[in-house]
Amino acid sequence: MENHAVARILENIADILELQEVAWKPQAYRRVAQAIATMDRDINKIHQEGKLKDISGVGEAIEQKLDELLRTGKLKYYEKLKKQIKIDLESLKNIPELGPKKIKRLYLELKIKNIKDLERAIKQKKVRELSGFGERTEKIFHEGIKLLKTRRRFPYYEAAPIVNKILKTLNSLPYVERAEIAGSFRRKEKTVGDLDVVVVSKHPELVMDTFTKMKDVLSTIVKGQTKSSVRLKNGLQVDLRVVSNKQFGAAWLYFTGNKAHNIELRKIALKKGWTLNEYALSDLKTKKILASKTEEEIYDQLELKYINPIERLNRGELQKYRKYRKGIKLSN
Repeated sequence: MENHAVARILENIADILELQEVAWKPQAYRRVAQAIATMDRDINKIHQEGKLKDISGVGEAIEQKLDELLRTGKLKYYEKLKKQIKIDLESLKNIPELGPKKIKRLYLELKIKNIKDLERAIKQKKVRELSGFGERTEKIFHEGIKLLKTRRRFPYYEAAPIVNKILKTLNSLPYVERAEIAGSFRRKEKTVGDLDVVVVSKHPELVMDTFTKMKDVLSTIVKGQTKSSVRLKNGLQVDLRVVSNKQFGAAWLYFTGNKAHNIELRKIALKKGWTLNEYALSDLKTKKILASKTEEEIYDQLELKYINPIERLNRGELQKYRKYRKGIKLSN
């Protein structure tokens, strides 16, 4: 069982315990889930070495559960909890803006246990009547359900003409300085689940208007000042982020991924007393921006040669392209 799968189960346990209003345990499971999701080593190897307790937050009780899960692929405690709540938590959590607290309210006030129940309540316009929800939230839930029904992964060759069309449209706009693809498509993975686009513009509101009204757009999932997401008629989701010219390198790097590669880059930055996000590489103490305009200068500051997007998978590329480390040990 891979790290992310183990972490997901622990997160689900935390959510169920939170629904049951159990004290402190949800936080304990979340801490361990986060530690497992972000660590470099394969949890199966740690298990084989008998060192599960070395993982941050793991005590005797969670160690026993991890041992059972990794040995058998199942966890009786988790299955028991799922039967107790009678709610399809895993499916409902896939809906944007629907977390444990809202799921609990939907169950207590509308008896919603699963996606089918939620869809029925939305059609009857009952969700919007709940305090703190409203029409906007109901619409987001509705779009989320449609996403679950239509979402599929697209072969790279099938996504390519779509990418070219979107970039051509955006780059032709007089108020767009630059538009580039990021995400799994830029990494040239065999299939893509969605598309990520990074745009440089001084007029993000104009970009958003054009983007959400493109010919092939079926619906707008979210429309914000600098970030919007749309669903195309073929079911493909496209996420767009508008940044300034000086932020472009950091944003392009961040949204190209993958997650494991980005985590390692942030670890290197933290060991130097810096922070790296989608806006810049900055000094934690002075807040001074060290690099942000290009990917090359960010890698250079981190003492790494430029890494081709195809290789940004945390599979040894950081060791391969390091310049000099001065005491910083990279994860294997």
